[in-house]
Amino acid sequence: MPNLPEPEASEQARLLKLEEKVAYQDKLIAELNEVVVSLHRATDALGARLQRVERELRSELGARDMPNEPPPHY
Repeated sequence: MPNLPEPEASEQARLLKLEEKVAYQDKLIAELNEVVVSLHRATDALGARLQRVERELRSELGARDMPNEPPPHY
C-alpha cells in the first residue's frame, strides 16, 4: 500500500474491511443456500415416500374384507 495521507489510508482500510465482510457473507449465503436446497430435496423425497406408503396401506386395507360384526366380548 503506498504512503497515503492518514484519512485516505483509514478510509482504504475501512473499505477493505467492508469488502472482506461482504465476501464472507456471500460465501456464507451460498453455503446456507446449499443447506436449504439439500433439505428441500430431502423433504420432497420423504413426502413422495410417505405418499407411496399411504397408497400401499390403503390398497392393502381395501383388499381385506373386514367383518362388520361386534367383537366377541359384546
